[in-house]
Amino acid sequence: EEGAGADVDATVVMCTVGSCDMLEDAVRAILAQDHQRFTLVVVDNAPHTGLTREKLAGIDDTRLSIVSASRPGLSRARNRGVLAARGEVIVFTDDDAIVDPHWLTAMIDPFTASPYVAATTGIALPLEQRYAPQRWFESRGGFPKDMSPRVWCVGDIPEGLEVLGEKGDGGPLFPITTARVGAGVCMAMRRDVLMEVGPFDPALGAGTSTRGGEDLDMFARILATGDVIIHTPDALVHHRHRVDEAGLDKQIRGNGSGMAALLTKAIIAKPSVLGTLATRVPGVLNRVKPGGARVAGTDEDVPGSLTKSEIKGFLEGPFLYLSSRKRNKLGAPRQAEQAAEQSSVTAPSSAEEAQASSAQENAGEGNGHA
Repeated sequence: EEGAGADVDATVVMCTVGSCDMLEDAVRAILAQDHQRFTLVVVDNAPHTGLTREKLAGIDDTRLSIVSASRPGLSRARNRGVLAARGEVIVFTDDDAIVDPHWLTAMIDPFTASPYVAATTGIALPLEQRYAPQRWFESRGGFPKDMSPRVWCVGDIPEGLEVLGEKGDGGPLFPITTARVGAGVCMAMRRDVLMEVGPFDPALGAGTSTRGGEDLDMFARILATGDVIIHTPDALVHHRHRVDEAGLDKQIRGNGSGMAALLTKAIIAKPSVLGTLATRVPGVLNRVKPGGARVAGTDEDVPGSLTKSEIKGFLEGPFLYLSSRKRNKLGAPRQAEQAAEQSSVTAPSSAEEAQASSAQENAGEGNGHA
């Protein structure tokens, strides 16, 4: 059944280093969508290995293109995908997730409601829970799973958009942090909005020392423009969580460092934010009090070491962000975004794209999918 956005041209962007054994299945699931007007760009963030092209060699579909991004970093790879995209809506998912056949339709439909709708998010369910670390991740909350439609915005819901859902409750640090809005495994944005707010921050995300936060940073920047983000529970992806304890520990620690990196970025961009954060500390402490499900998990066998790792990540996050910015030779946050925007989030001709691709490898485009 066609949705309201049946005539919307979309581009799906998936970033990979080619090592995930789910890559081919993930790509085939996207190509099997019931939405008709779309292309798929797979960004190979480790082209020197040849793994991505090898695993996708058996797929013959004109909608699929593979582009290279040699410099590691999920933000860089996503920016490279945006450069190659031609759709008016750009949709993101990961190589370790299988999308529902109706996923793309559900992600696109809300954009037709109003030009104020700048982005959409969906739900990431566990693909399996065969291993204890997968169960532990879900026990500690997993990805956001609001089963009701929500309108995420700063201030009141714009007139006419109330029908899309109730206003989301982002917690005590919203909209500085946006963890409840969604996750990068299931998000979509208008291309023109990405042009306006600038590219994904190359100092954040998998493949950098901060290890996370690039998706939440993008949500915050979009909301700061006055636009809204629609959460639609009809858009489903099935994500394979980490199967080993070491992998989960690394992910949880990255969650902590990514969150602290976001706060650090906000303070650097606007020092007065520090005062705002100070007034919200009691609310934060109440949410992460010892023994709560968010901290300890709902299953009795969840290792306490995961909480310690998240705290370690949070404490080291500011230093990791500063070092990541220095490594990327970034100035103030907004200046860095504007500089990267000029070189990465543009709509060049085919010849220009090939030339820009090479330039981006040296200046800022490329992924390290963790």
